[in-house]
Amino acid sequence: MTQPALSKRGYYRQIGYKPHPGQELLHFTRARFKVVSNGRRWGKTLFGAREAEPNAFTTSAITGQPQLGWVVGPQYSDADKEFGLIYDSLRKAGVDKDSIKFLRNVDSGNLHIKTNWGFELVGKSAAKPESLVGDGLDFVLMVEAGRHKRKTWGQYIRPTLSDKRGWAAFTGVPEGKSEHSLLYSLYQRGLTPTAQIRGWQSWKMPSWTNTIVFPGGRQDPEILDAEDDLTKDEFDRQYGAEFSEKTGVVMQEWDDETHIGNFPYQPSWPLYMAVDYGFTNPFVVLFIQVGPFDEIRVIWERRWQRLDTEEVAADIMTSVPGLVRACEKIYPDPAEPDDTRTLERKLRIPAATSTGGALSNRLALIRRALKMRNPHLPEGDPERIPTLMVDRSCVALSWEMREGYKWPEHRSEVKSDSENPLDKDNHGIEALGRFFRGMYHAPLSEEGSSVSTANVG
Repeated sequence: MTQPALSKRGYYRQIGYKPHPGQELLHFTRARFKVVSNGRRWGKTLFGAREAEPNAFTTSAITGQPQLGWVVGPQYSDADKEFGLIYDSLRKAGVDKDSIKFLRNVDSGNLHIKTNWGFELVGKSAAKPESLVGDGLDFVLMVEAGRHKRKTWGQYIRPTLSDKRGWAAFTGVPEGKSEHSLLYSLYQRGLTPTAQIRGWQSWKMPSWTNTIVFPGGRQDPEILDAEDDLTKDEFDRQYGAEFSEKTGVVMQEWDDETHIGNFPYQPSWPLYMAVDYGFTNPFVVLFIQVGPFDEIRVIWERRWQRLDTEEVAADIMTSVPGLVRACEKIYPDPAEPDDTRTLERKLRIPAATSTGGALSNRLALIRRALKMRNPHLPEGDPERIPTLMVDRSCVALSWEMREGYKWPEHRSEVKSDSENPLDKDNHGIEALGRFFRGMYHAPLSEEGSSVSTANVG
């Protein structure tokens, strides 16, 4: 084995790595925690690999032992690319095959580099939180950080860096603003002067700062062509590394682990029905309960296609007669008054009014109800829960919340109002929005701590 240069810059010369100016800045900034919101094709995978590699040839400043690092992705496949790059570079640096053990099987979750002098690099998946408990780390790469959840860092990864005073790098294309997004929360943290004193620093690196791929910078023809194809919000996100709520999924506050649970019918809580009419599109009915402290629980969901309103009403009566008898009010789409009268007559449940209005208002009511009540309490506290939660039997509604309902990405998808999401994969959310608009005429508080029932209609 040829002994590599001990300095980072010397190591880069030895393997022939020439970072572009944005990568160069980050490599040689002496921050312990580097948070990078980057555009596509910026070179985040290469940056992460080259940031980690010199640690293979130096020992821990705390223990004096060979270093141990992790590459953590939302899935194992997200951590795979760095491993191939790091292995190739170690070989280029003079490490012979007999001195390095390289396991790379994404399907089995086995990503592992180990040298005969003790350096180790392990790939991890945040989808397997039980794998994120281990020995103290010298460093960690949090790749695709825009898709990581905050608790992955705070609950699992951060404690592993304390013993050895390890460092971390967070890279990824932003996935919008959300209280659950690791990249967004840490990016904001790294901008504060007090955090920078403690070793945190954040950067926004648009795609065009990679002058190797885009030599024309912001005016590079490839950048301009992408700008013509994408909506402004999507271009700003994908290429400009900007955080925007109007990109990707609409319900960015949604988290399966937080918002899904087991919620059987509670006889002491009032019960309501929310409806989105359809025939070719799904006809959706939700049963919703509201608890004494304004807890909102969607407890039942059913969808029909190619059935008229009378047939749907008959099926509901047959399927869940007890829920029908207990239901106090229907919250329908006001655009279909004949269908509403049919439901009222067949089910003998009165319908609410004032369930229309601007779509943006209905979505705002839902999104604020997805936020945590009592956010000042520590994680795990039983009182630190969202206002709105959904029973795990409501699979279709949960899918719409999680990934189905999206903002337009391409200009060709924009109809008449670019402020609105795509009008598809949203039928359960439409029904839920009718309930929120009719039950709570005013928007929820910004804190999302509770929903006042003073405006019940």
